[in-house]
Amino acid sequence: MTSRTARPARTGQFHTRPLTTALLLALALPAAAETAADAAGQPQSDTTTFDPVEVTGERVERASSPKFTAPLLDTPQTLSVVPSDVFNAQGAQNLTDVLRNTPGISFNAGENGFSTNTNNFSLRGFDTSGSIFIDGVRDSGNYARDVFNVDRVEVAKGPAADNGRGGLAGYVNMVSKTPQLGYFARGTASFGADGTDADSRLRATVDLNNQLGEHSALRLNLMATNGGVPGREHASNDAVGIAPSLAFGLGTDTRFILAAEHVSQSGRPDWGVPGAFIPGTINHNADAERASTDNFYGLASDFDENTSSSVSARFEHDFSPALTLSNFTRWSQTSRDAVYTVPTNYVPATQLVTTQAQAFRRDNDGIANLTNLTARFRTGGWAHTLSTGLDLSREESESDRFPTPNQPSTSVFAPDFRRATLRRIAPTQSSRVRIDSVAAYAYDTIEFGERWQLTGGLRAERYEVSIDSRTIAGAPQGPDGYEVSDTTVSGKLGLVYKPAENGSLYASVNMAALPPGNFLSNPDISRDGNNAFPGLVGQNNEAAKTQRAVSHELGVKWDFFDDKLSTSAALFNTTRRSVAITGREPGVASSPEVLRGYGQQVVRGLELSATGSITEAWTVFAGAVFLDSERKLDAYLDAARCTAAPTDYRANATVADCAAIIAAGEGVAGDELAFTPRRSASLWTTYAFGNGLTVGGGLQYVGNSWAGRPDDADRLIPNGRWGKLPGYTVGNLMASYAFSDRFSLRLNIDNVTDETYATSGNWAMSRVFLGPPRNYLLSADFRFW
Repeated sequence: MTSRTARPARTGQFHTRPLTTALLLALALPAAAETAADAAGQPQSDTTTFDPVEVTGERVERASSPKFTAPLLDTPQTLSVVPSDVFNAQGAQNLTDVLRNTPGISFNAGENGFSTNTNNFSLRGFDTSGSIFIDGVRDSGNYARDVFNVDRVEVAKGPAADNGRGGLAGYVNMVSKTPQLGYFARGTASFGADGTDADSRLRATVDLNNQLGEHSALRLNLMATNGGVPGREHASNDAVGIAPSLAFGLGTDTRFILAAEHVSQSGRPDWGVPGAFIPGTINHNADAERASTDNFYGLASDFDENTSSSVSARFEHDFSPALTLSNFTRWSQTSRDAVYTVPTNYVPATQLVTTQAQAFRRDNDGIANLTNLTARFRTGGWAHTLSTGLDLSREESESDRFPTPNQPSTSVFAPDFRRATLRRIAPTQSSRVRIDSVAAYAYDTIEFGERWQLTGGLRAERYEVSIDSRTIAGAPQGPDGYEVSDTTVSGKLGLVYKPAENGSLYASVNMAALPPGNFLSNPDISRDGNNAFPGLVGQNNEAAKTQRAVSHELGVKWDFFDDKLSTSAALFNTTRRSVAITGREPGVASSPEVLRGYGQQVVRGLELSATGSITEAWTVFAGAVFLDSERKLDAYLDAARCTAAPTDYRANATVADCAAIIAAGEGVAGDELAFTPRRSASLWTTYAFGNGLTVGGGLQYVGNSWAGRPDDADRLIPNGRWGKLPGYTVGNLMASYAFSDRFSLRLNIDNVTDETYATSGNWAMSRVFLGPPRNYLLSADFRFW
């Protein structure tokens, strides 16, 4: 890591769109007026019927899903919960920001096929971008998910079939805010800047809750964001969001919640810098390293526009204190339309950066209905908590597909973002993917004796996928007519021993399945040709086996300080089976590239965590993961892959070299998975002095990892062929002061040492995404009543 080269910041650079500016003012001004009225000693309205309620973060004791039949303390699985108190204090704005609190997650923001961004990530080495859920319903699509309407983020680790296909290393569930009895109104207005040529940033959020009657309430969350991207000149990000929800029957046996959310995002995206910028990468160049790291290699005409909308309805009825029926329906739609320019390489002889245009246009629609019955009963001397139900869903994706034309090169030191204009690219193909699934499940926690519990269950799922792929003229293309269906059975079983009320020891086994054809969140879908459907020969071949993951875990969970601090430690071993391997007949260059057999991927390790309060004033949210990953395949398959792409194995290699490469042990067998750090850790801690002052800070550590193709790619690249993505350590600080119970100021300083580091890179490390430089966020937190 090296210190960042920065130029003096320009002044007067804040540019806004009229609608976004108006909404920012609309959100911030009522809070400012209310605070000013308090400061002036003016009387406040006294027309409320109900007493105000204080809303504070509390330690989460249970997962949001009824499919978890035991408290977190007694759940035989690693489950991290990031509460809004933590990510709001950090100034987090989207899911990517929140997930940095969870070690074991790495971001796939390089190429790895089509260019991706930090919306794509892996968990414990396995791609998890298609296993993002909102309130237990799969949320497909490749887009940035804002957290203004999120109460907490749950990260289930290890193969998890709770919500269906995928989840070979776990899944992420975003839990939405819901109405509560009582009144509160709060908001945050923030201003961000850094010492680079990036534009400054404004953001405002408001959270209003109004009790309408004895058992009903209305809640409204609003958000507006405007400005630049930390450390990235010319890049911009604008967004507005609204999320109303209405609840009836709160505190009664029958409850109904109706909710909606709409978010519109737009801006000029940034797609990184040449890998030559970063010491420790295979393409590092001392001349390129001298370039300012905020340089923007895209075009002024680049854009990225996203809209996401959803409507949901939840019904719950308690037949008795021991029997509850719930039904949840969610409809969602996301649309993304983008044209952006990607740096593809750096040419040392000319000191020019080559670039390429890429386009993305895609609509995702989904509807799901989840019905669950939870029952608590006894059979003999055993106590049961049973959860059983039926999940139905339909998901569809429609995409235009585009070529990727090269764009003019530009100077590495002084890139001209007006060197060309490319507002649109004509699509050449289109595609449609549809997935239907029906699943039934049953999970049970059995308590026998005073200290023993058994938690487990099964999920049976019928999965059907179809793909229509056409040219713009309407002719069939590539996988047109693709159809895959499968019925899978997955589940989990864990034995828990409780030596004390506040502790548990457990051993568990978890299983999950991933059938071929899950393209709903894959960014490649807007490429042309069969590149839009990576793995059609291998992992997503119609004839390929369904992949299965099995994990064994030993762990301990213990609560301290009157159950205010939760700690855990877990040893795990996950084996991903039936990973299709493609290639040519070893040594025969003219043979077809077809499915040749199956290999495995293994990830094992140790995870530690501590979350909660050490004292009334001191809170901590910390975790660390130590991983060891491995690709397993026989010499025949290794040689078949080398024969298909010799230069993936060694520079300038030919088919004739493959036998010697494999014999020398320079193939991929035994290699670590690409972009899977062996060590990662995160820490966030705060201390409240009791006089209104709170200070806090944290660290994010990610170890180095091998560059190469990810776990879900057909192409395999040996460790070392393209070097490593260097690790990094980033420190963050926070201080806040409460002037009253209605108004406080908070200052966040991220990357306090101003380290230059890459969060991810493409498979050949010719392009990397930089982490933000030292940046400042000043926030005013308001409480209206």
